[in-house]
Amino acid sequence: MIDPSVRAVLRSRYTIHRFFLLFGAIFVAALAALWVLELSPEASSMIGAVGAEFLRHLAADDAIVIVTYSFYLFVTPPGLRDAQVIPLRSGEIADGIVDLPVAASDYWFWGRSGTYFRSTVLPKLDEAARKERRHTAVRIVVPDPDEPGNSMRYASMKRGLGEEADEHTLAANILATVTAAVVAAARNPYLHVSIGLCATVPVLRYDISSAGALVTRDAVNLPAILVNAGNPYFEMFRDAVENELAQSRRVTWDESAKALREGQDVSVGSALPAINGLANTDPAVVATAEALRTSKKHRYAPVTVFTAARAQLLSKINRDAR
Repeated sequence: MIDPSVRAVLRSRYTIHRFFLLFGAIFVAALAALWVLELSPEASSMIGAVGAEFLRHLAADDAIVIVTYSFYLFVTPPGLRDAQVIPLRSGEIADGIVDLPVAASDYWFWGRSGTYFRSTVLPKLDEAARKERRHTAVRIVVPDPDEPGNSMRYASMKRGLGEEADEHTLAANILATVTAAVVAAARNPYLHVSIGLCATVPVLRYDISSAGALVTRDAVNLPAILVNAGNPYFEMFRDAVENELAQSRRVTWDESAKALREGQDVSVGSALPAINGLANTDPAVVATAEALRTSKKHRYAPVTVFTAARAQLLSKINRDAR
């Protein structure tokens, strides 16, 4: 078996181009030298015969290497050849998420509370769609706070991470995330939002755009996986979110409601009457949701140090998105 890192190198476009350039040049040079040697007066001498035999073997061996490598590339799907999977350190996750909305026409989010999504990612998607007049489809999947057991599971997970939480924390976060998405969609004709409330509390968080996919866990010090678009890994992550959205309870709203469109800012309480599918309207939960919606606090801190591999992949993601 070939080591995965070696396979990645063999399938890269850089290697493919330079392999055929180098070995093709050797093959052509060997044939040209053989042709010149056979036409020369030295062809019948011992040195000429040895040289000709050497060039024949060189050309034959070179052709075998080219054919073997070509067959290897032929049986390897293009998507798998171009697939890139880059591990991110915990401090790099925030920048990885922020880079995904760049030039994105589609965005998928599946997480637990959507704190970072509503505070950083959603405003970027909203601003870019409005500024560039680009229709952007955003699909959001978050836990259903009305599903029995979800609120306590979420609180238990939060406490396990050393963060404060109670039985109303999940409902407040979902109210904040849904309200932020609904208001953004109602006020931006280029932003098309779909929201689903899933029956479970996910362990992983998926941030996927038309440029790439990032899969993380919510603990602060755990690493993440970043992949580029157009490969089987990207499609697998995207399909997981699409499948979960299809099975989730949908949240709908009245886009023409004045409460969503009027005023500089819309509070959670004033937006709730226009939203269908959110049952928890406890005043205390609504007040907490309002504080969460306007807060910029999240667990991901920006970084200034980038690995070469990550920088290269993010550069490719941005080029492909354009």
